[in-house]
Amino acid sequence: MLSNPLILVTGASGFLGSHVVHQLLEAGYRVRGTTRSGKVAATQAAWASYGDRVEIVPLDDVASGDITEALEGVEAVCHVAAPLPGTSEPAVIINGAVEGCLNAVRQAEKAGIKKVVVTSSIVAVLNPKVPWHKLTDQNWNVANIDDALGSKKEDPFYVYQAAKTVAEQELWKFGEMHPHVDITTINPLFLYGSFAPGFDIPTRNPSALSTNGYIAKLLLGPEATFPGLPGYTDVVDTARAHVLALKAPPSTTRKRIILSGYWFKWEDAVNYIAEARPELKDRLVDPKRAPDYGPNTVGWMIDTTRAKEVLGMDKMTDWKESVINAIDGYIAFEKKWKTAEAQ
Repeated sequence: MLSNPLILVTGASGFLGSHVVHQLLEAGYRVRGTTRSGKVAATQAAWASYGDRVEIVPLDDVASGDITEALEGVEAVCHVAAPLPGTSEPAVIINGAVEGCLNAVRQAEKAGIKKVVVTSSIVAVLNPKVPWHKLTDQNWNVANIDDALGSKKEDPFYVYQAAKTVAEQELWKFGEMHPHVDITTINPLFLYGSFAPGFDIPTRNPSALSTNGYIAKLLLGPEATFPGLPGYTDVVDTARAHVLALKAPPSTTRKRIILSGYWFKWEDAVNYIAEARPELKDRLVDPKRAPDYGPNTVGWMIDTTRAKEVLGMDKMTDWKESVINAIDGYIAFEKKWKTAEAQ
């Protein structure tokens, strides 16, 4: 790569995308990020301290939008943009994930770009017949589009699983047909942790918290809910994986990188928040309500070998840091919203 290469990041204003932008800038890269038209000005302003090393451009439809101009001078692409579960109709979610991914990599290949990093998900790896502690980069979810648009269409999480699984499978098919394109997928669990410096939620919008919303819900007391799955990956670690993937050499086997932090029990998480932030204790859910995912849900539950082999990632952020950073970030936004609402 060039000494100061330009990297295109789709979904640059999102929870993970903003961290990818931040880490790229801190590592010396130049960044051209895409976001919806209505967010361009605010996102550009958020990175003003980096001057002309960052440029934000509009992309309202990642599934069909023309990014020819955005790809000019670009050395590599980090495709992060993807719809979240339950944010739209099943067909829209699936199209956004599958065609959004393929549209980005097709146009990148056409532009002569040979390095692509794509944000996938652990849900593309999950298989109901395979125990968590045996999951590897060779496993695939069996969720499919027919069921997602048919018998399972009322289940937002199933739709999301199908969308992410098929998107990644189609990506690897593309890779087989275009072996000159060096592809890496990053497959994290639920993302928790801090909000990046360039991330903002100007008005009260809990859905914009992304998966940090699961942490925020712990403050709802009797109305609190817990995530439906155990496990986590710190969002900063996940962004770091994207940056490291840009310099990882080509591989004879798929660079499908599962990322996982050291697992914890939600009862312990609630108790830790109460200890670390006692002023929030009265708002917290009863820790005894926390789900029990079984006797083997503490520890490294899935195979992260490829993260170590390909990216050199052998240490992940401790869950306590991830949880408290998520809580602190939410409280900061909550105070901002309340101040704005009082004016």
